[in-house]
Amino acid sequence: MGVVGALADAINTREDALRLLLTILAGYPLALAHRAFFVKQSPTVQHIFFVTAGVSLYLFNCGVAIYHSLLSTLFAFLITNFIAGKTESIIAAHVAFLGHMLVGYWFAESAQYDITWTTPFCIMVIRYIGLVMDVYDGHNFETAKPDQKLTGIRDKPSLLEIAAFGYFFAGSFVGPQFTLSRFRSFVNGEYLDEKKEVRASGIMPSLGRFVAGVTYMVIHQWGAVWIPAPDYFHSEEYLSLSFFWRWTWVAIWFRLTMYRYCAAWLITEGAAILAGLSYNGKDEKGEDKWDGTRDLHITEWELGMDYTSVVGSFNVGTNTFAKNHLFRRMRWMGSKMGAQFATLMYLAIWHGYHLGYFLLFIYEMACMVAQEQFYTILRRMPAVRSILDQPWTHPFKILFGRIVMTYSMGFAFLTFGLIKKEIWWAPVKSLFFVGYIFYFIVWPILFQVLIRVLPREKKTKVEGETTTPSEKKKEL
Repeated sequence: MGVVGALADAINTREDALRLLLTILAGYPLALAHRAFFVKQSPTVQHIFFVTAGVSLYLFNCGVAIYHSLLSTLFAFLITNFIAGKTESIIAAHVAFLGHMLVGYWFAESAQYDITWTTPFCIMVIRYIGLVMDVYDGHNFETAKPDQKLTGIRDKPSLLEIAAFGYFFAGSFVGPQFTLSRFRSFVNGEYLDEKKEVRASGIMPSLGRFVAGVTYMVIHQWGAVWIPAPDYFHSEEYLSLSFFWRWTWVAIWFRLTMYRYCAAWLITEGAAILAGLSYNGKDEKGEDKWDGTRDLHITEWELGMDYTSVVGSFNVGTNTFAKNHLFRRMRWMGSKMGAQFATLMYLAIWHGYHLGYFLLFIYEMACMVAQEQFYTILRRMPAVRSILDQPWTHPFKILFGRIVMTYSMGFAFLTFGLIKKEIWWAPVKSLFFVGYIFYFIVWPILFQVLIRVLPREKKTKVEGETTTPSEKKKEL
């Protein structure tokens, strides 16, 4: 048994989980080393440092399985340098990266949460697919959409630059996702201050993310002891509880389990801030912003009162990739809902083959549709809207929204967090499939009844105004 294994046994945790945590924490001393010795060096020297550090961390985590990432880095170079700007490059990227990962899932997946070579590789997959798409946009710059021009890469990246981009120590294992255009600005010193130093204003935000991440990690570890899933959800103690308490314990478990992901996102984002990658210009007060690689909006995650705010609060980098590189590129479908469904199915298969992943994302879409329909109903009830618009109702809206979000998302998370159908079927059944019944049967019927009973929103036209109130986006 090695040192890491002995340490894992001493603190009663899995060795693979401890290796991943140590790898994420290593981002801080590596960021300090870059600030002290490499930030003023040429891009080539910085790239060599990033590749050396990243490959070392990969070896620490994956051992000889690092060849998967090395092979993909070579494929990324070949695709972006020899078939750049062609439709075939997008297809080749999905075969070489996503296809490679899906084969890996087939052989590496098990009945538990797996931390194998596929864990960091899934981050590399969408980073390299995004890279190929950005190079495609750069080579088709004149016909690219405005949002695509912002990240388009017009000159071909070298093998060394691609490797540095893929193996960057503060983003290779659990995110955050970022584009090559941001990475180039970082390496070229565009985010430095007047003295060509990493801005000192990033130290406190970095520390803040680190402390928040450690706090979430401690709460998660305590929760794993308090609610030992999946065993607890199959125990007589749980199954003998009332329906309300069974659902409540699932909701609590969901929050405690998600804190594991929140901790990883926050800690690695703190390292990215410390390195200087996260600089994002100035705010309206002229102060430096450090949200360029934001992966978790803590306030929205903790206090968001609808699906849009909560779902958009976590795994922000991946969500941004999905929006810019998937959803917006499906304009040809002519259907927003169709593009949303295709994007969610893409994310589901990116996670793996398990049925629970697909159920989660289908459920998510049903919730988002129900939310918009709910807002449509409210717009037809001006008396209710006038009450809800009062400032004193805001705490109650937050409370109502938090209850709905936590319970409905907790139910959905069972199929994701417990992974195997043989494991999540019993607790889902114990809740009488409540989420599926409500969002797929009860609410659609209720909505159709209400939309026919309630009067249409009056279309009032103000002088100089070309749109009606019903055409404006309103939020609860």
